Amino acid sequence: MYPISNEYKTAIKKNSRKFYWTGNIILKDETIIPFTNKDILKGSGYIHRSCSGSSELEIGTVYAGEFGISLFSNIDRYTLEDSKLELFYHQELENKKIETIPMGIFDVTEANRSKKILELKGYDYMLRFDKNFPVTDTFGTAFELLSLSCEKCKVELGMTEDEVKAFVNGEEVLAIYQDHDIETYRDFIHYIASTLGAFAGISRDGKLILNKYAESISTEIKTRERFSSSISDFKTRYTAINSTNAKTKIAEYYSLENDDGLTMNLSINPLMQLGLPEKRKRMCESLLTEICKIHHTPFDMVTIGDPSLDVGDRIAISYPEEKIEGLITDIEYKINSKHRILGVGKNPYLSKAKSKNDKNIVGLLNQIESEKLVVHAYSNYSAFNLSTTDTPIIRIEFASNKETEAIFNASILLNIICDTEQKTRKISREFKKQVEVLNNDGKSYNPLKFEEKEEVEELDFIENIEIPTRLVITYVFNDTKIEHHIPKETYLSGDHILNLFYPLTKLQEKTMNNFSVLIRLESGQAMIGKDNAIAAISGQSLGSTEAWDGKIKIDESWKRIELSHSFLLRKLKADYKVERQIPTPIIFNEKVGRFKYQGLMIGKYKEEITTEFKDKEEGNAQG
Repeated sequence: MYPISNEYKTAIKKNSRKFYWTGNIILKDETIIPFTNKDILKGSGYIHRSCSGSSELEIGTVYAGEFGISLFSNIDRYTLEDSKLELFYHQELENKKIETIPMGIFDVTEANRSKKILELKGYDYMLRFDKNFPVTDTFGTAFELLSLSCEKCKVELGMTEDEVKAFVNGEEVLAIYQDHDIETYRDFIHYIASTLGAFAGISRDGKLILNKYAESISTEIKTRERFSSSISDFKTRYTAINSTNAKTKIAEYYSLENDDGLTMNLSINPLMQLGLPEKRKRMCESLLTEICKIHHTPFDMVTIGDPSLDVGDRIAISYPEEKIEGLITDIEYKINSKHRILGVGKNPYLSKAKSKNDKNIVGLLNQIESEKLVVHAYSNYSAFNLSTTDTPIIRIEFASNKETEAIFNASILLNIICDTEQKTRKISREFKKQVEVLNNDGKSYNPLKFEEKEEVEELDFIENIEIPTRLVITYVFNDTKIEHHIPKETYLSGDHILNLFYPLTKLQEKTMNNFSVLIRLESGQAMIGKDNAIAAISGQSLGSTEAWDGKIKIDESWKRIELSHSFLLRKLKADYKVERQIPTPIIFNEKVGRFKYQGLMIGKYKEEITTEFKDKEEGNAQG
């Protein structure tokens, strides 16, 4: 719900209200053409928003808001290419002040006109995310991935990092499963929102935001505020989720102990496939906890309207005998007319007739075809400042289904700042000097006679000379440095492109491979901006279906730690060295011999026990 004042809440509930609509048409050259309520053809204007399907509650949705309006205007429709439109609702309060509520900003996609009427239609900025998604290998938190998507599609992110982290799984590091079906950035945002148990939309000021279904009531709609209404006789609630594991091709089922409600099918999410099985289980259980909070009674009604309401809001629908809570999943604001709000949901009693293990196998990925060319693309989600130590810039993991070959290519945009040094060199300057000539007697002076004499003077010239910056590139294939091929590049200050190429031959059958690029500097400074390191590994019979091998890759650099001028220790400097130690394996073998019992209950018995302890490292034994 859009933030409003208490005075607005009082005015909007009155039997009569004074209000009006206005808007602006923003042309491509930023020219603003305003229009008022008188310019709107009666019954023509509407705004439609949705956060779920037509029959069932969903999470992870990325629906675009839509508008349509007809204006009395003489604007040439051909000037409206790449234009935008924004709408505002103005409510008069008891103190005669006007409270304004923005109703959204939209891209105009269609403009038609008759003799006097200009008809406009369009959508909000969600359609800007319908842009090809070329990345097949990257990772980061949900906030970092959302920021990258917004930057690539020219839409501002309307959330802070703390707000994103507040969602379930908001602090998890997400990585893309290589065999995914993400075609556009809009698909990418869908999977991010689904991982967080939320739905995506465009705010009223044109920014990307994520929301979850509200738990508290925003407003109450009484009988006199409704023109018509239809309320279901059941409550929609969830007690289980179903998520397909792309690696095992199995639909995993998570439920509460009392599983008597609906099951939300999350299908395959490529952001919840990589990592340990415990991580996937933890993320699914977090989603289960969040989804089980969703409960409401489906409804459909036409009301006098409240423009401050949004999709996802929880409302109270009052009747003489009871109050019913519903979630808004679809809303249509009619300009200067009635509003329709809708809350969809399934009947949990009907779900009992279906199997709880009903699997969505439609989304399962096909096996990789041997003749198909596969490209694994990579793009860095954060900037790098290179140093004199090896910095990992690119890392791509891929599987080979059979013995094959692949090619690595990369294009890296570099910003170079070279070191400078001062050098002094001598330069010679020649000039002519006029010398007066005297008479032979040395006394009389003749001003008409001069003699020119050339002289040479040496000067010291100081200049700043750039020291070329040298980059050393190291390739690492399957955690082994490639020593025979180490590219080196030298640059002067400025922006440059570093192109890399390396063939990967004799890839083994059914193995997981990794390829990394490390870069270090010998002098100067170099920076790689976000999304400026683009790389790809291409070849046939490539995939990523192998199980994780349990290895964790960590890159960390340590600087010298100096302890000085402290309270207890003074002038103490120490170097700390970090080494990996392999623990000594210990094998314990115990052999128990045969027991011999005599008697019925407790009698005499004989015992033979042999115990051996072997130290594998030292090779001695104790018994």
